[in-house]
Order: sequence, then structure tokens, then C-alpha cells
Amino acid sequence: MTIYPLPPHARAEGFSTGILLLDFREPHALGDTANAATYPFPTQFLTVEGASVERITSGDPSMAEPLIAAAQELERRGARSISSNCGLMVHYQDAVARAVNIPVFLSSLLQVPMACRSIGADRTVGIIGSFIGRIGPDVLAIAGTPERAKTTVTSIETSPEFLNLSNQPLNTQAFTHRLVAAAEDMAKAHPDLGAVVIECATFTPYAEPVQHALGLPVYDFVSLIEFAHTATHRRSYAGT
Repeated sequence: MTIYPLPPHARAEGFSTGILLLDFREPHALGDTANAATYPFPTQFLTVEGASVERITSGDPSMAEPLIAAAQELERRGARSISSNCGLMVHYQDAVARAVNIPVFLSSLLQVPMACRSIGADRTVGIIGSFIGRIGPDVLAIAGTPERAKTTVTSIETSPEFLNLSNQPLNTQAFTHRLVAAAEDMAKAHPDLGAVVIECATFTPYAEPVQHALGLPVYDFVSLIEFAHTATHRRSYAGT
């Protein structure tokens, strides 16, 4: 028999992860963190008013309180963990984690330290990000990356596909081509490349083509959120 606790107020039950969304109009392909069909478990989403790409990716301090309030609302709704759809929301990781009583995984960059340790100190972790200039040593340090870790960052931020996300339909074939080409160029420039972390949530649908092209481990928001789900929803084993 299973006993379900009485919730503190009227709410739906059974959600796994709550996801904070940028206040940004863009299409979300299957595989994107903002597409509910990406996950094999129930998720809930909350757009954070005022959370523009510019403010979040630059770490605008005034966005901390709205993000905290949104995270607390997702917790009240029954979420068991919290993530987001912007890797540069790592700026607010500590503030949000302190403000709620459930685990917080705001950025795919949190996987960079693990990727570094998994391949050894003499190999490089490649990061495919939204904005190269905003994923520097300071941001990687916030994510917990060791100071001497070997990392490199690439992006497709100047491509028309990325620049026009908010004003034209999404062409997944074009995105696949752009990201695979960027990943291959990064691998050529860094023969010691041992793993890839995709920072931008918009790029998560293309993790498999990147992995296929490079033959390397690829981490992204989906691998992070699936990890969070496993950590908060352990399955039972026969005989235990």
C-alpha cells in the first residue's frame, strides 16, 4: 500500500521536473528542453517574466528575485527538481538553490566538471554555447569547473538560423548542419578533445548528430534533466 501525503494546497500531482523558461518567443523542436514531449516523465514549465536573453546571459543581478519566486512557485506546484532552458542561467544557480527545498540544476554547464574528470586532466572538454564571449572562466567557475581544466568554446551565434530564432520558422536540418560543422571544426582544432557539453537548450535536439559525427560523449540539458529525474525518482528492485 502507498500512502500519499496531503498537499499544502490544491494542486496536480506527479510532476517530475519544473523548468524555468526565458521570456523569449522562439520555436521549440522535439528534444528542446521547452518541449514537453522531449521527456518520458511529466514536466511543468513556467516563463519568468522579464527574463530576456540579454538579461539572463549577462547575469543581470536584478533577475535573481524573479527567478527565485518562479522556482518557489514550481516547488509549491509539486515539482521534485528544477532546471531551465538557458545554460547561462548558471549565474543564478546558488541563489535559487538556497531559496527552495528541492534540488536545482539550472544549467547544462554543471556537467562540465564531471566531463573534465571523466576524461582525464590532459584532454579537452568542448563546449557548444550560445555566446562565446559569455562563457568565460568566471562562468565556468560558477559551474564548479576546476581552474586548470582544459576547455574550449565554440558557437553558431553569427549564423542566420540562430540570429533569426525569434522571427522565422525553425529549420532543424540547417541547425544540424551548422552544429555538426562547428563541432567538427572544434575537434580538428583540438585533437585531444574528449567530451562535448552543449550549453544552449535550443541545441539539445542535435546532440545525437554531434555525437555521431565526433564519436565522443555529449552532455546537454536533456542528460542533466534525466539525471535529476533519476536522482529524485529512484526505481525499486525486486527483492529489496
